[in-house]
Amino acid sequence: MGKMIVLGLGLCVMACAWTGLAADAVPEAVETNMTVITARHLDFDYPKRTAVFDGDVVVTDPRVTIKADSMTSLFNTNNQPETITAVGNVRIEQQDRLALCNRASYSVKSGLLVLTGKPRVMRGTDVLTGSRIIFSRDDDKVTCEDGKLTVLPAKGGQGLDALIKR
Repeated sequence: MGKMIVLGLGLCVMACAWTGLAADAVPEAVETNMTVITARHLDFDYPKRTAVFDGDVVVTDPRVTIKADSMTSLFNTNNQPETITAVGNVRIEQQDRLALCNRASYSVKSGLLVLTGKPRVMRGTDVLTGSRIIFSRDDDKVTCEDGKLTVLPAKGGQGLDALIKR
């Protein structure tokens, strides 16, 4: 069993980039500001302002679940996260979306979540792949380098129309 670390929502702001800050999508019964991170091992280096979670990392937040082999967070002098990086078998789940990649990096200041290492984002039967997929928290945009979007018709033959209307 991994060690459980309970932190405020601040450490997992990577979740907010993925969710598009859709707090209304969180059922009231589950809504909380608590984020729980479990890992086999945690190293927190106060002088370097880093936290390294290693081995079967699972981040559980009311808006998203993130799994990875390891996760590193760098903090500023006020102990607020500046960057969060998840590496190895990264899996980000939120509502009807799933992202898989080898590396996910989030910058609190820029609001950018960057997926690399064979990133794939799936929503229903639609799949977005590329060499790099970038989510922008502030303007709710997605950029994909070397992108390929596969859109399969939804039941009833809605296809791309259903994706655009979401």
